[in-house]
Amino acid sequence: MKKFVVIAAVVFALGWIVLKVGTYSWRQKLTITVDTPAGEVWGSSVSAVSWRKQWIRWDGMGWTWDLTGEAVVVEVTPGRYLFALLKGAGTTEYMGSVAAASIAEREGRVLDQALFSEVQGRRNRARGVIKVPEYQYPMLVTFDDITKPETVREVDPEDLAAVFGEGVRLKAVTLEITREAVTEGRVEGVLGWLCSYKNPYRRLSGTSGAIADNELSNGLGPGSFSIGECK
Repeated sequence: MKKFVVIAAVVFALGWIVLKVGTYSWRQKLTITVDTPAGEVWGSSVSAVSWRKQWIRWDGMGWTWDLTGEAVVVEVTPGRYLFALLKGAGTTEYMGSVAAASIAEREGRVLDQALFSEVQGRRNRARGVIKVPEYQYPMLVTFDDITKPETVREVDPEDLAAVFGEGVRLKAVTLEITREAVTEGRVEGVLGWLCSYKNPYRRLSGTSGAIADNELSNGLGPGSFSIGECK
C-alpha cells in the first residue's frame, strides 16, 4: 500500500510539473483611441490570457491557450459604437504575438516556437505600451442598429469616416501588461441581447446550424464580443 501511495505521489508531482512548466499567464489592456470633430474618444478592455506549451505537439506552434475578457467598445458619436473584437490568444493582436513579431522584425529572427517561448517567459515582467502595427489590428465592427445583431458590419480601420462621418479617424491601437481586473459588463451593457445569444448559442444572424454564405453576421458569434459568464 505504501509503495502505491509513493508511486501515486510521484505521478501527481510529475503531472503537476508538466502542467506548470511552460505555462505563462498575464493580464493585458487593449486600448482603442479615435479622433472625432468633438475631440478624442477612447475605450479599453482588460483580458486574462494563459498560454501552455503542448509537450506532445498536435498542431500549430505547440501551444494551447485560455482567454477571459471582452471586446473593446468605444462610443464614437452619441449612440454609435465601435467594437474591437476578441480573437484567440494565439492570434496577432495579443501581447505575446505582437511582442514576438516586433522582435522578429527588429532583430531579423524567425517567428517560431523558440521565440514565442522567450517572449512568453518575460510577460509577467513586461512593462510599457506596445503600439500594435496595423496588420495586427483586431477586427473592428459596428452595428447599423445596435438592437439588431444581424446588422453588424466590418469597419475599415483606415476609413472610419465612411461609417461615423467626416473627421473621424482611428488614432491608435495599443497593448500593455496590467494588474487591473478583467473587464466585465461593458459590452453587455451596450449589447443588451448578447447574453441571450450565449445560451443557447446563436450566431449574430440568429442561427446555429451550418453556415451557407459569407455574411459577417453568420461568421461572428457572442464569443467574438465576450468570453466568460454573463453578469
